[in-house]
Amino acid sequence: MHHKGLLWKIEGESLPSPSYLFGTMHVRDRRAFTQLEIVYEKMMDCQGYAAEFHLDEHLGVNEAFTMQLPEGQLLSSFFSPKEFKRYHNLLLKSTSLDLDNFERMLPFVVMNLATEHLLSMDMPDPLDQHLWQYAKQMGRSLHGIETFQEQMAVLAQIPLETQVKMLGGLCSNVGKFRHYLRRLAAHYEAGELKLLYKMVKRNTKDLRHLMLYQRNEIMAERIADLIQQQSAFISIGAAHLSGGKGVLRLLKKKGFSTRPIGA
Repeated sequence: MHHKGLLWKIEGESLPSPSYLFGTMHVRDRRAFTQLEIVYEKMMDCQGYAAEFHLDEHLGVNEAFTMQLPEGQLLSSFFSPKEFKRYHNLLLKSTSLDLDNFERMLPFVVMNLATEHLLSMDMPDPLDQHLWQYAKQMGRSLHGIETFQEQMAVLAQIPLETQVKMLGGLCSNVGKFRHYLRRLAAHYEAGELKLLYKMVKRNTKDLRHLMLYQRNEIMAERIADLIQQQSAFISIGAAHLSGGKGVLRLLKKKGFSTRPIGA
């Protein structure tokens, strides 16, 4: 399958009408927003809108608690005082994030925040959040392909030691990680799904089964269920679309046809 283009039309005999699948990035960099016109147009052709999870249902106290370290543990306790001070200063200088404000947060959550801050922050909201708000304003029915709890459960399966090592690696090599993100953003802007997927696959290493493949299976199953009930515009992370175990291939195996729009 030729995986070029971020927006895909999904058709099939069992569908009431065509649906669309769009690959997003959780960034505020203007380069991620270049296809909004065609995205808005196709979104208006659909009855429903679905994001990776229902963005209005993840802000409760219990959900916030799942993003925190176990009781009694602090982020700084995983590093020597010298290391933590060094990482604190490096991250503050490069992203304006103060590690002292995230002492109770899981390392992976801090990494996600740092990722957003390492690219340009031209727009008020990340792309996925912007699309959600637009669909909401346009009166579309709103859905989540996964639940926030399921995403946190995936995160909980990544050993704390691994998360700490990853955060330390980011702080020690901020320039290298920023270069990686810029290449990722360039592939995204060009619609090069296959190249983007390969970069993410290589970067996730031993976690790719947990973070990509297993979730792809669940996403494809739930997307198939949703689009047989109503036409839907579905937005998920672009890295989930391509590859032999990607959502596009899995939807094809379920009997749907997919083709890129505006590639």
